[in-house]
Amino acid sequence: MALRHAILAALSRGRPRTGYDLNASFNDVNDRAWHASPSQVYSELAKMEKLGLIDITERTERGRTSYVINDSGLDELRRWLLHDQPDHGIRDDAALRLLNLWVLDPADADYLLDAEVTFQRQRQFSLRHLLLSWDEEREDPDSPVWRSRRALYTLWLRQTDLMLDWLEELRTMLHDPVSPVPELLTGAIPAKI
Repeated sequence: MALRHAILAALSRGRPRTGYDLNASFNDVNDRAWHASPSQVYSELAKMEKLGLIDITERTERGRTSYVINDSGLDELRRWLLHDQPDHGIRDDAALRLLNLWVLDPADADYLLDAEVTFQRQRQFSLRHLLLSWDEEREDPDSPVWRSRRALYTLWLRQTDLMLDWLEELRTMLHDPVSPVPELLTGAIPAKI
């Protein structure tokens, strides 16, 4: 997925957004679909405007600019959804670190595990709060866009819950180097099909 499509998807929710708004959503710990730096976002917004995919709805004296998706942008978003294959490759710095904990002494490995558990617990708390207050926070919580978002946040909460369970199992495995992995990690031997 290109940043362009992430921006079009964000703008397709129906309200004008500034580059600042887009940066905030791309860096929200709860919104894991895309990450981008501010310079990437602003550069891409300028390109998208020149290509006629978005329109400016407001530009203040201080340069704050609001954008909306237009018909060409919606067509491009639909084309991308239907015709481009998703990139299932994942660049996950945290997973790479966890995969290589074996090179650290136990105290350092525990330190990194504690940091990841803290991050995942913060995400879990934030996602739960978001979902519990969903109806009060949304003007139209049953609109198609918000129903889809709610389903995705529910998936991310389930993944976070599973990740926290797995991190504790990983800690146990690291502290018990003699027990077989299947005895320590749930799902280490898949159920038969």
